Amino acid sequence: MSAEEKKRLIDNLTEAHLALRKMLDEVDPEMPVYHDTSWRVRDIVGHIATWNWETSKSLRAYQAGSEYLIPNLDEEEVEFNESAVLEQQKLSIQQILEEFETAYDEFKKAIQETPDDQFPGNMLYPWGDERGSITQLVEYMIEHAVEHQDEMTKAAQGVQGE
Repeated sequence: MSAEEKKRLIDNLTEAHLALRKMLDEVDPEMPVYHDTSWRVRDIVGHIATWNWETSKSLRAYQAGSEYLIPNLDEEEVEFNESAVLEQQKLSIQQILEEFETAYDEFKKAIQETPDDQFPGNMLYPWGDERGSITQLVEYMIEHAVEHQDEMTKAAQGVQGE
């Protein structure tokens, strides 16, 4: 892993984060996003923060020569995601946004602090049924954030998701 590749990943992660943050300035955090669940913008922001935290834990474990798997994770991650959203619903929107920023900062820091020689490695991803490189993991998380941003944008435009 070259320093250039690490920089590219961090730049792409930062670009996605800033785009999402900009969109959040333009939408109501209480706006419903999916018509088949009660998830609102604030819930999705908290969901992204949760997964950034979990990914950071995996990176930290990998750096230490260990592995991290989210405890008691079901195959579809439904219960984990719902449980996290229920916990975050106790928080104010300001607290959710602070979590979102702090989780992003920790994820970025975990990437930066991963030694270059560990980057091509074969690490366990936090959801447990997949292994791969740090590059692929970071790209997954960027795609995850972008997909949710697209869903929130569509909801703001009046197109309800499922």
